[in-house]
Amino acid sequence: MSHADVALGLIVLGLSAYLLFGGADFGAGLWHLFARRRTDREVIEHAMGPLWEANHVWLIFVMVMTWTAFPPIFASVMTAHWVPLSLAALGIVARGSTFVFAKAVPDHHVRYGVVFGVSSLLTPFCFGAVATVITTGDGSWLSPAGLYGGALTTALCAYLAAVYLIWDARRLADADAALRFRGYALMSGIVVGVLALPGAALIDVRSPLIIVSAVAGLVSLVLVARQRLLAVRATGALAVVSVLWGAVERAGLDLDGAAAQDTVLEFVFVALGIGAVILVPSMVWLFVLFQRSTEAEAH
Repeated sequence: MSHADVALGLIVLGLSAYLLFGGADFGAGLWHLFARRRTDREVIEHAMGPLWEANHVWLIFVMVMTWTAFPPIFASVMTAHWVPLSLAALGIVARGSTFVFAKAVPDHHVRYGVVFGVSSLLTPFCFGAVATVITTGDGSWLSPAGLYGGALTTALCAYLAAVYLIWDARRLADADAALRFRGYALMSGIVVGVLALPGAALIDVRSPLIIVSAVAGLVSLVLVARQRLLAVRATGALAVVSVLWGAVERAGLDLDGAAAQDTVLEFVFVALGIGAVILVPSMVWLFVLFQRSTEAEAH
């Protein structure tokens, strides 16, 4: 295994974390936009907790790793797709600011809530469109493949969020909200299946990981229906992240030709190891503290 392979593995790991955690936050923003009951919005806001903006650390990690390990690929992607990536960055900023402003200025919480929800739709759509055209080799993020990838990514985020929110509503002792999020999870899971399988055939994704995703998705629907709320988090995450892994396998990028020198990558790996010792325990401890505070409030 070459240094370039290790670097790619770390980038895919970071993308997976961002999809599973940051993607769920984007999906929660979508449900927040369409929620008609205040209790549902309160569950969503509480579930996002202190980690919602911290999840962007995975995006920063991916960007730094890519421009350090594969500078030509990073330059090519940023040059060719600066418009959708700029829109995605604008969406991230708008989400963060309006989420805070809605609390600080309650008189305008409806207006800020709309911007928060629309930004939660825009950002994953742009990221998904760019990822798909990189995978397929299409030139524009507004091509049919790009639009399909944006729609699929947005649906995946909505599905993940609904699956996670069932358990969060239960922890907050809101049985009615949990029931509604259960319905949202079933609905969005079916939509994802309808989008993913035909789309994989159309863009010629032949990876066995697509089968893994399909099986995990079907199992997740059964678990949601049977209210196995912890197990479905694992199967739902596997169903979503397998799509990403299949896309990476389909891309076929020339990594060895674009990789930085081994000496540079070795320094990067050492720096990442030192950073992980600080970052990972901090994120875990923040999550544990938030879970404890939520359970205390519920009781």
